[in-house]
Formats: sequence, structure tokens, C-alpha cells
Amino acid sequence: MRCLAMRTWLAMMIVLFATSLSSIASASLTEGTCRGRMGNREIYKKVDRVCEDCANIFRLPGLEGLCRDRCFYNEWFLLCLKAANREDEIENFRVWISILNA
Repeated sequence: MRCLAMRTWLAMMIVLFATSLSSIASASLTEGTCRGRMGNREIYKKVDRVCEDCANIFRLPGLEGLCRDRCFYNEWFLLCLKAANREDEIENFRVWISILNA
């Protein structure tokens, strides 16, 4: 029951913020922001999958771009990680994001 309430709250927050910010970020503007992407494509795919899953969950325009902003180093990525029920992997994602930002 608590998980359902958390997901509902999370969905409402994402909808509220995404509708106000969806015009700011787009995937084409933020896709090239990871300096370490070229040498770490497999890591990039793992991290990017969270944003893809999140966009599929909420179906909001611009959400993938918001999630990828600053090479996944943002609040949107964390919200998406929670929405995808992958919070238990947060330490792995922190390491991977630091590699991509190196």
C-alpha cells in the first residue's frame, strides 16, 4: 500500500514539473553532454535505460531529456530511478554516472 502511495505521489510530482519544464529540455540538446560516453557505451546504455523506462511509464513529452540533463546528474534521474523501482541499485548508478561524467 505504501508503495502505491509513493508511486502516486511520484507520478503527480513528475506530471507537475514536466508540464512546466517540458519545453526547456529535449533529448537532442542533452544527449551529447556525457564526456565519457564514447568509451563507456555499455554503461551509458544501462543508465539511459532508466530514462527510457521513465518516459514509457509517464508518457510525458520532454521527460527523457530532463532525465538525461547534465549527463544524468539531476533530480529527474533520481525520480525516474524511483519510478522504475530501481532504488536498490542507486550506488551502481552513482558510480556509472561518475564514470560518464569523467
